Amino acid sequence: MKNSSSSSIKKRLRLPLYAAGGAVVGFLGASGINKIPSNLNWTLSVYYDYDLLFALLAASVVVMMLWNTLSLVRTPSVPPTEDEVYGDSDSLTSPAERSLGKAMILSGLSVIVAFTWVALALSLNASNRNMPNFPELFNLLNLFAACISIIIVVVLQTLTVKRYNRYFPDRALDLNSRNMKKDHFEKLDEGEKWIVYRAAYRSFQMMNILLGIGMVSMVLYSALFTFAPFPIVMLSVIWIANIGIYYRETYRASNQ
Repeated sequence: MKNSSSSSIKKRLRLPLYAAGGAVVGFLGASGINKIPSNLNWTLSVYYDYDLLFALLAASVVVMMLWNTLSLVRTPSVPPTEDEVYGDSDSLTSPAERSLGKAMILSGLSVIVAFTWVALALSLNASNRNMPNFPELFNLLNLFAACISIIIVVVLQTLTVKRYNRYFPDRALDLNSRNMKKDHFEKLDEGEKWIVYRAAYRSFQMMNILLGIGMVSMVLYSALFTFAPFPIVMLSVIWIANIGIYYRETYRASNQ
């Protein structure tokens, strides 16, 4: 029992130790590298600052909205019968339900990308507003387009959730509920809850890896460009909160 607990502790400490070691090695390696030439353009721009970045975000939102719409079009408004779901296939879901699942995923991703677009547009407009030769027209059009994309993706997500509720009335999502995700989880059966638990743990593990990579990236950015303490502090807070919530829930479950 002691050996298993000690090995478990070693596995949990392995990732933070690797991340810290990577940060130190990256900092020491980058400290010996000359600074990147200041005349290089790192703003992902063609005509205006960061216009290429916003073009990529806009293209991503448009592609996901079109894909979401196509998935909804392929999903009949009337749920399939049991014969249509199973038929001669071994699959437990019908093509309509699989198409609806894609629409649900795409609607969530498009909302995140659209809000990222708005957040970056607002930040750029607020930070460069008082600078000379500020392209005010471009930034206003960019911010307007980002706000329009938010409205469209929210409407698409609402339509997608309504279609989902029509297919699964026993697991309906209440958009007006403050605890929509929690209420939906309670409606799942034991097998579906186990799938959610497994997916959540995989997500937790991947978040630890990504936060470690982000920490090392911010250290390298500070070494190559300029000292940026705020992103490093924010990543540390998120990392601590992520692991702290995991241990808190584990402690609660063990005491029940």
